Amino acid sequence: MSDVASRELRNSTRSLLDRVEAGETLTITVDGRPTAVLAPIGRRPRWVTRDEFVSNVLTFQADPALTADLDELAGEMTDELPLS
Repeated sequence: MSDVASRELRNSTRSLLDRVEAGETLTITVDGRPTAVLAPIGRRPRWVTRDEFVSNVLTFQADPALTADLDELAGEMTDELPLS
């Protein structure tokens, strides 16, 4: 990890971003103090297999009791009341 002064970040932003894109992690310093880390982000796959998709979706499904709660609340809705 290389240290980069905030002035260099301001003056050479594009070249520093190219370094980060190539996989380098940079520590940005202000008055010699580490202030931030500029690191490459992980690349997300554009396509996933069906099995991966299904396992990811099943992991984050809504609470099974949600349907019952929504049905109970639906009886209390006033959307169908006529306007005065």
